Amino acid sequence: MGPPDGGDLISLVKSPTGKNEIDSAIGALTSHIRTVVKRCEREVPASSDRRKFPPDILELIRAKNKALRRASAYPTPEYRSRAWALQREVKARVQEFRNESWSDLMEEIRPSHKAFWKITKALKTEGYTPIPPLKRPDGSTALDDAEVAECLADSIETQCSHASPPHDPAHISRIEEEVLQKTSLEPRDDLTPVSLSEVQTLVKSLKTRKAPGLDGISNKVIKCFPLQLLSLLVAIFNACLQNCYFPSVWKEAEVIGIHKPGKPRDLPASYRPISLLSGLSKLYERVLKTRLTDHLLGKGLIIDEQFGFRPAHSCPQQVLRLVEYATEGFKRKKQNRSCLL
Repeated sequence: MGPPDGGDLISLVKSPTGKNEIDSAIGALTSHIRTVVKRCEREVPASSDRRKFPPDILELIRAKNKALRRASAYPTPEYRSRAWALQREVKARVQEFRNESWSDLMEEIRPSHKAFWKITKALKTEGYTPIPPLKRPDGSTALDDAEVAECLADSIETQCSHASPPHDPAHISRIEEEVLQKTSLEPRDDLTPVSLSEVQTLVKSLKTRKAPGLDGISNKVIKCFPLQLLSLLVAIFNACLQNCYFPSVWKEAEVIGIHKPGKPRDLPASYRPISLLSGLSKLYERVLKTRLTDHLLGKGLIIDEQFGFRPAHSCPQQVLRLVEYATEGFKRKKQNRSCLL
């Protein structure tokens, strides 16, 4: 797929300044990318292993194709019967050849074989199984896709909701008032603007094997962005920072239920939800994370004992720090006893 051209889009979309202009720019950018991807994509034929077939099977396939063409041109009972007979013969011979090849491979397979780990992974991996009809709490059954999705949504909402009331309503009220007061202030223009080089670095680090969100824009497509589209993306990010705005379209996610191993498949609680977000929204999240981290660490707002959500600060390191702290305490205690004696 060739890189999408953004020259026409840049001429139509101005640099956004307000929230409505940001949403319009994102909509135009998404629509343009979808159009270009659809125009550039091509149908890839299914992989064929005919070249691996022995000569007798290849000759049989050619005879079958010839008989099918003859039966299509001259649909007589004799030609049709001949074509159908050859089809059955080809299918049986191909299945026999594949069974023989599999048996030979199983006899000679060793850990040093190049296909050993690939076959091992394929045998250990559970094949895709569609979500069956689910049982609702009232005993009814969700049958079609819409009912299954609604049943999963109700189950997730029940699991994530708080069963008990807040323990300290006064504290929660104070926090809500402070947040409201902070959000009502005029936005400060002290954040570092997003640069083209920063976005290019983030795009290069994207993993191409990630699934896209609702907009259908994969990371592979984002990596093909020309400078014009990247410049428009930089303008959108800077406008979002200046307006303290996270576009609502980037908050929408496609939720997929993953079956929990060992759990019954007909219960909605047996599925773990994952959210597929837009790749563009993830880029913007990384921009925000960089600035948030610089602010918290640069001004000393995070203490040294904070290990969660910090780079190069893992759980084993925190455990090691605790063990060393306890060991030093025991050593000081022994020293104090020696001094008293």
